[in-house]
Amino acid sequence: MTKAPKQSSVHVGIWQSIPSPMVSRYLATMGWDWIVLDMQHGSMSFETAYECVQVIRKCGARPIVRVGIDRPFEVQRALDIGAAGVVVPMVNSLEMARELARAAKYPPQGERSFGSDAAILQGSDYPERANRETLLLVQVEHADAVAVVEEMLAIDGVDGCFVGPTDLALSMGLSRHGYASHPDHQAAMRRIVTAAATTGTLACCNTYDLDDFQEKVQAGYGAITLMSDVDLLMGSGRKLLKELRVRAGTPSSA
Repeated sequence: MTKAPKQSSVHVGIWQSIPSPMVSRYLATMGWDWIVLDMQHGSMSFETAYECVQVIRKCGARPIVRVGIDRPFEVQRALDIGAAGVVVPMVNSLEMARELARAAKYPPQGERSFGSDAAILQGSDYPERANRETLLLVQVEHADAVAVVEEMLAIDGVDGCFVGPTDLALSMGLSRHGYASHPDHQAAMRRIVTAAATTGTLACCNTYDLDDFQEKVQAGYGAITLMSDVDLLMGSGRKLLKELRVRAGTPSSA
């Protein structure tokens, strides 16, 4: 069994929710390492995701797709449209992780079906390279997943985990506000990172501000996301509009 090598630097990623290849192009040309197309909470179709994936690749970033909960067939489909990796939410059992690993890897390692245009777009030897080059990242975002995280990350075909800190906190009976300072949540987060380091897999995490980002870097995460295309649009737009209102002497409620 070959696991992903330990990363010497942190990969910085961003989420894309807006279903547009144009947005993918803008994000990819900014220089993000990873762009995660969110098909769990967003409105993106697989047809649009296909175009976004190809644009991201051509612009030099790595396209990752987050699929729906407990849908192994979507893992295969995401890889077939060219994704370099797949994030699967709410993987809370070893049985589910094993099923996803079988879907993500070609035989003899798994049971992924041969097909798609990947060999045309990524080279005729894609089937031989795919198991090494594509990532299956199971989301550890529930207390049940933390309870078996060591065994889960040791499964052949699971390349790493993607932590959802807020959902994890909610599953532990904590509030979605201020959970980061709770000792039980901190212990769970340490356990996840340690499990990834022990199994030689990639630990990824979502963050919500720059201080949180820095803490995750120091904690040893190999890939970290911060914000999304919507956050960039709304945050910059609101800031600009507020400044314009002040300069124009116009009430903010206008």
